[in-house]
Amino acid sequence: MSVDARGCLGTVYRLVSDFLIERGLLEEIKAKLTAPSRKMLEKPPFAFAWQDSAPLEEIERVLYARSPDLVADLGHAAGKQFSTTLIAPVLKMALSLFGQTPASMFGHLDRFFSMVVRGFSFQYEPGTAKQGTVVARIEGGEIHRSLFEQIRGNLLTIYDLCNVKGSVGDAEVLRLDGAGAEIRLPVRWE
Repeated sequence: MSVDARGCLGTVYRLVSDFLIERGLLEEIKAKLTAPSRKMLEKPPFAFAWQDSAPLEEIERVLYARSPDLVADLGHAAGKQFSTTLIAPVLKMALSLFGQTPASMFGHLDRFFSMVVRGFSFQYEPGTAKQGTVVARIEGGEIHRSLFEQIRGNLLTIYDLCNVKGSVGDAEVLRLDGAGAEIRLPVRWE
């Protein structure tokens, strides 16, 4: 994997496989994938080795064609899984240091995402006490809209961690080109 490419830990592929099995979609999705992407589901790589995210993004595009909500559900499932396992100690520390509010957690997204994926950066723009905007920058080449849904689903995990009800709105595309994308996602909670 090149330094400039988007990437993810190998454990992401195991999580995706488990998600597809749980939803009864594994065989249907595998049938629509190229051989390298199918292989990542059949024999996920070493959990803590960095992998190119191209197979993951192909899987997300296939899911998106079936339903954009499936990609958001996958993103949320991934966020929940990682927040209770791999990055749980960091999240626990962040919640105690910065406060157990969505605003404080949205303000530190770079810290959490960088433990699992590469090629993403985030900025939180507060609005009122219970709403704001997350700006996500995605680098490393062409982007499909399915990636926006995956991020939207990931962000829902913040509400789970803070024990509040909330929503993440649709992505507003600020930039989408051959180098990547920049999007704005409205967030609000009760």
